[in-house]
Amino acid sequence: MNRRDTELLLARIEGLKAFLENNSLESFQQEILRVEKFLKRFGSLDELLSHLEKVEKMAYAAKDFLSIDEVAAYLQVSKSYVYKLTSAHELTVYKPNGKNIFILRNDLNEWIKRNPCLSNGEIEKQANIMSYLLDKDNKQKQIKKGGNR
Repeated sequence: MNRRDTELLLARIEGLKAFLENNSLESFQQEILRVEKFLKRFGSLDELLSHLEKVEKMAYAAKDFLSIDEVAAYLQVSKSYVYKLTSAHELTVYKPNGKNIFILRNDLNEWIKRNPCLSNGEIEKQANIMSYLLDKDNKQKQIKKGGNR
C-alpha cells in the first residue's frame, strides 16, 4: 500500500469516526438500509449513478436561465466566446445580484436561428410566395391604371 492509498484510507476512517461520533448506531443502520434500498432498486451503484445523471440532464433541460458554463456547453463554444458575445451585446444577459450572469435559453435559441441555411425546399417555398406576391402586386397596379389582363 503506497502513501496515497494509506492517506485515503485514513481519511475514510476519520470520516467514519466523525459520522459515528455525531450519530447513533441506529441512524448508521438506517443509512445502511437506505443504501441497500437504492441498490435493490437500481441493481448496482453504476446503475444508480446512471439514473442520477439522467435526472440531472432532465433538470438541466427544464431550466429557463443558464449560467455562462451552461451556455458554453449548450452552444458548444468556449466560455471566453460566450463572454465575447455578452460584451458585444449580442446576447441579453441578466445579473440578479450584479455579478453572476444568466441568459435565457429562448434567447440562445433565437441567436442560433439568426443565420439559417435554408434547404432547397424552403428556398423554393419562399420563391413561390415572392412570385405570388409580385403577381398580386402587378395585378393591383394594372387595375389602378384601368387596364385589364
